[in-house]
Amino acid sequence: MKVIFWDFDGTLVYSNPLWSNSVYNALKSVDGNTTVTFSEIRKLMASGFTWHMPNENYTEFTNEKWWQYMNHYFYSCYLSLNTPQNIAEQATAKIRDIIKKKENYTLYSDAVSTLKKLKSKGIKNVILSNNYPDLCDVLKELEIYDLFDDFVISAAVGYDKPRKEIFEIAENFYPNADEYYMVGDSVNADIVGGNCAGFKTILVHKGFCEKADYCFDDLKSIVDLF
Repeated sequence: MKVIFWDFDGTLVYSNPLWSNSVYNALKSVDGNTTVTFSEIRKLMASGFTWHMPNENYTEFTNEKWWQYMNHYFYSCYLSLNTPQNIAEQATAKIRDIIKKKENYTLYSDAVSTLKKLKSKGIKNVILSNNYPDLCDVLKELEIYDLFDDFVISAAVGYDKPRKEIFEIAENFYPNADEYYMVGDSVNADIVGGNCAGFKTILVHKGFCEKADYCFDDLKSIVDLF
């Protein structure tokens, strides 16, 4: 049995800039006259997330507590841009619903066909993503949830790629597998992390990288490996 672990954002879908747009749109929905600019929000979204500090242990901040942790950051970001406290509170409360909207995500054109073909070959497809705990809701909205056998999401387990623990958790779903593969678009999170875990690694959409076992500009080429 072979298991393929899949990153989500940037690998199966593209959604740039997902968090910046969502945090900005949440504010605009509450205060249409805000003077805060998208570029100001964008700068703040370059830090503050658990996956920006993957060396930390977040096992005390999983699922709902992950959202509490992040909402504190979003709220502080709004305040730092001179947003009134009541507006900042209302905007923060809207981010979770906005980030989960189906229209924020566009599947790569070969994502579904690739997942289906691999599944038909008896391969286990597993999501292994640095992401918010509600990700499965989005997978269902995108109608790809049933193409996966299991899900390992950082905000649900308390570790972010490339930290070894999240790969160990993923591997323990299928301890008797013959081979493990990590597919992703991030050299550090997916390729370096996957290599350290002993997985074969596949970099997609990012050109060549000598650290990866395979590099493809698309997803469909992965099928030919099996």
